[in-house]
Amino acid sequence: MTGIGPRLRQERTRLKLSQSALGAIGGVETNAQGNYESGARSPKADYLLRISGAGIDINYVLTGSRLLELDSTKPSPFMPDHAPDEHLEKVTEQLHRNLHGLIDALYQMALLVEVRSSGTQDNAVKQELEVIRTEAQELAQASVRLIFVTSKLT
Repeated sequence: MTGIGPRLRQERTRLKLSQSALGAIGGVETNAQGNYESGARSPKADYLLRISGAGIDINYVLTGSRLLELDSTKPSPFMPDHAPDEHLEKVTEQLHRNLHGLIDALYQMALLVEVRSSGTQDNAVKQELEVIRTEAQELAQASVRLIFVTSKLT
């Protein structure tokens, strides 16, 4: 089985979801889900992020390799026996890169929310935007703390 489409279909069927159900989770119509699975279209990052919350193994869909083997009797290529410190260092570096990207995106989101909030007179919209801004700041702070704590591991 090669390609993103067939692996996406395999993950969907593993979770016993219909195309319309997974499409709804991912925020797309059933026909878009079908196009992704047939390979006619490639899914976007926001879709992949949404479906990962439903249990889809995005790493498997994109690369064909599972981060965690479904069959626990098989050794996982991501948990090597021979160099755990080296593996930990690589995983920590990847985590830090991802968290730095997340922090930057959250900062940009907070700025955009502030601009949008100042341009509206609707109090309900302002309140919702304030919630988004506050949560983005809290997530950025938690990410910074996680970088700090995990940097001590290596």
